[in-house]
Amino acid sequence: MNKNDSVSIATSKTWVERFIIGLDICPFAQYIPEEQIKYREDQATDLATIFNNIQQEWQYLLSHRKVETSLIIYPNASADFLDFLDDYYACEQRLEDLGLDSTFQLVAFHPQFLFDASTPDDPANFTNRSPYPMIHILRSDSVTKAVDDHPDIESIPVKNMEKLRKESVEYWESFL
Repeated sequence: MNKNDSVSIATSKTWVERFIIGLDICPFAQYIPEEQIKYREDQATDLATIFNNIQQEWQYLLSHRKVETSLIIYPNASADFLDFLDDYYACEQRLEDLGLDSTFQLVAFHPQFLFDASTPDDPANFTNRSPYPMIHILRSDSVTKAVDDHPDIESIPVKNMEKLRKESVEYWESFL
């Protein structure tokens, strides 16, 4: 951790280290050096500002190839998951409209993340629950390589669900 990190960035870094990497939720995350992960706090609450800022982040990643991935943290985003998801889907559409959907992929994280056909008390939702709402930007070519190199990519979500369902929601909340 950098002593100059904001609270949301420091908390998110700890979550990535303890939960995502520490519990092997994403088996690929452990291979990305810390200096190749960019954490950015975005105070935006309206979609127009989110669009502008995320487009700046895509441009940054296009010109800084040594940065592998970026996590944009939205400490002021809606606490309502469905409202945040609407903004996330709008960002995905914007990525496609700009022709960058073959370059980057987006993943949504939120403290109240809920998979389709899931209930709020299902611990499996914690695979995408984070301390703050965030959008993770991944390089598509890196994702493709990781998927191609993994011996059983379909087993990852199944193993995560099994692992997370062994503990209560209250237990997993302690990671947030």
